[in-house]
Amino acid sequence: MKYPHPSDMVTEYTYVPEDFMKHLITTLAIVMGLVLLLAILFGVPEKAPLTIRQDAREHPVAFEAMTTRDLNGQGRIASYGPPYNHGTGNLESAVQKWVGILHPLNAKQDFILKPLNMAATVNPSFIPALHRFDRASSAQQIAWANRYEAALNHATVQAGRVIVPPGHYGPVQTLMNDMLHLGESGLLSGALIRNPKVVTRFDNQNYVLFLEGQPLHNAAAPLQLKGTQWGIIHSAVPGYPGAWWMTIPTWIYQWPFVANSPANDAIALSLGFVVWCLLAAMPWIPGLNRLPWFLGVYKLVWKDFYRHHASMEDSHEKS
Repeated sequence: MKYPHPSDMVTEYTYVPEDFMKHLITTLAIVMGLVLLLAILFGVPEKAPLTIRQDAREHPVAFEAMTTRDLNGQGRIASYGPPYNHGTGNLESAVQKWVGILHPLNAKQDFILKPLNMAATVNPSFIPALHRFDRASSAQQIAWANRYEAALNHATVQAGRVIVPPGHYGPVQTLMNDMLHLGESGLLSGALIRNPKVVTRFDNQNYVLFLEGQPLHNAAAPLQLKGTQWGIIHSAVPGYPGAWWMTIPTWIYQWPFVANSPANDAIALSLGFVVWCLLAAMPWIPGLNRLPWFLGVYKLVWKDFYRHHASMEDSHEKS
């Protein structure tokens, strides 16, 4: 195969004086105008965000069940593990454990007791139940929460209150009703994002993690946004295209040995890293580094150049 000499690709360019800045600014203005016009005509509408207030009002029993599991240490974040705590609920690999706790989070304190104590400064009726719960041993607290969680399987909602069968729940029933009221009022959201160390600074971590689990899954499933539904390539707004360019990474998560592994994220990222290393090393891998020449795709891209170059060679040979 005969390759073109590099000088052939340089000497045939013609230099033309142009006002580069004028063209740059004009092009930028045209593109910005088109983007704004197309956004107005065809822009994707914003999906209303899932809020704690919405979840508490629409699913009061499930809301109390979720907060009760945070109280007894069985919640999704309460038992998550690194980087939030020492749980093992989502411990994927030794690497995750080795990295350790980067964002310390105690679900019982940060999601429930601290917001309730904050609310108690303006509503003293919260104080008796909080004091009784604080004075109890850890084993007693868990026992109360476990019994109340089981009772919620038979709960009903009457006049906005969650009613469970009579039982020995200690102050947990009152605490969970108070949490529901905080959630329905919208005040819980503010309590979760407020940074007590710096009054003017807010941290959204606890707000987002509070909804992790059932609320987010319930909102994602009808829109086919869950991982098992190839979620990331779908749009949150029906009728609009999703992130189709994420098809290949999403496809990796559908492989059985990845999807069924507790370390699926670690495996998927490792496979992606291996592919990246393979692509980065292609210029030095015998056989693979000749693949572009064998496929000949460059000839399609530069077909005009090669046609012109071939005609010039023919004319030189004839002369």
